[in-house]
Amino acid sequence: MTIFSYLLLLAYLVSLSAAADIRERSDLKLVERQIFYIEQLAHRASSSSIDAAGARYRFDYARFAADLERMRQGIHKYLSPSRSQPADLVDLTGDYRTEAPLAKASDEHD
Repeated sequence: MTIFSYLLLLAYLVSLSAAADIRERSDLKLVERQIFYIEQLAHRASSSSIDAAGARYRFDYARFAADLERMRQGIHKYLSPSRSQPADLVDLTGDYRTEAPLAKASDEHD
């Protein structure tokens, strides 16, 4: 192979890397938009949820919203980094089921 062939191959590999970066950024922006729509759906579900009497568990919408926000911030920081800083390595909880509050005992007697 000649030097020209090596340079041509190198230019091709660099252009592939740049195309992959553009694709990744585009996909991550799509994920950000989808997180926004998921938040809207969760808010609608939260506002229409009914605390069933005697239900042992309920969905923890506040914790779910916090995890969605944490994901959005992580994507945003990756797409537009300000400068090199240590990453915030906070784990997602992933457990959105909580104990339902106990129903108050009635003072009435049968």
